[in-house]
Amino acid sequence: MFKPLIHIRALRLYPGIFSCTGQMASSSSSGRVRGQGHSSSSFPTFQDRGPSKSPTHFLCLPLHGSYYRTLPQAHLSLKTALKQFTIDEANPERGLSESDEKLRIPPDAFRPFDTLHLTLGVMTLSTKEEVENAISTLKDLDLSQFLPPAAPGGDKKLYVDLKGLQPFLNSKSTITTCRVLFLPPTDASSSSQTRLLQFSEALRSHFIEKGILTPENRPLTLHATVINTVYCKRIKPALDSRNTRNRDRNTRSNKIERVQFDASEVLEKYENHVWAAGLEIDRVQICKMGAKKGEEVVLEDGTVEVVGGGYESIVDRLI
Repeated sequence: MFKPLIHIRALRLYPGIFSCTGQMASSSSSGRVRGQGHSSSSFPTFQDRGPSKSPTHFLCLPLHGSYYRTLPQAHLSLKTALKQFTIDEANPERGLSESDEKLRIPPDAFRPFDTLHLTLGVMTLSTKEEVENAISTLKDLDLSQFLPPAAPGGDKKLYVDLKGLQPFLNSKSTITTCRVLFLPPTDASSSSQTRLLQFSEALRSHFIEKGILTPENRPLTLHATVINTVYCKRIKPALDSRNTRNRDRNTRSNKIERVQFDASEVLEKYENHVWAAGLEIDRVQICKMGAKKGEEVVLEDGTVEVVGGGYESIVDRLI
């Protein structure tokens, strides 16, 4: 049983998460779900994104299901599992010593459930005409043309499983100095593990060819981000008093450091955790950059829920 203070804090950290009902997804599963071209010991890395202009929108496959009147069971299971994950891993009273504080994931790094999606690419739409072109391009598409055939006798719809936890790593981060954690998706069908990735790559290529999506010189790694320290308050290292008068603006002592944490323990703990099974992806969206925080609402039981958050979709297209 959690203390009321911790319960309320977790509610504020994870918008919309405590309104759901249903059982938490099982943490055990028989066998190991294969990832998208990498094993649990080989993690994807960030590379140069190309143009330096800030993107304004992104193409994605939403996973939160906020567009349904009633959340399907797979979405409820995901919401419940992530609620418990937030409570367990963001709890500031875990009894860690000061030297072990680096093991704790910063509370502000947890992403709200309503932001959960798979990014296919980003775009910089500077004019009204560019926005309208992107919208009409998606609206006019028959998305089924990008979806590979299902196995004989199989469901033509696109279902995915979310299992395990992985980090995004680059030259400035390692597992012990981690910044981003995500849920890797795989096709739910046991006969085909590639339909999701093939569909995503084909759709991304189409939008790149149309000049809408920003080309990236790295392979597509589908990921549902659940931890990102870019949303945490950054730390400015203490200056060496001997160099304060003549410090160089380009020296490391003047840079704001992005928050990081040691992910070794949490990666091992959730390596085989099942967050959701058979979650349907039924649409593609173009969303605006910048997630809304939503509004806090006090429920009848006294708990606080944040509603109306997430990314704003400017167009939805059913698959």
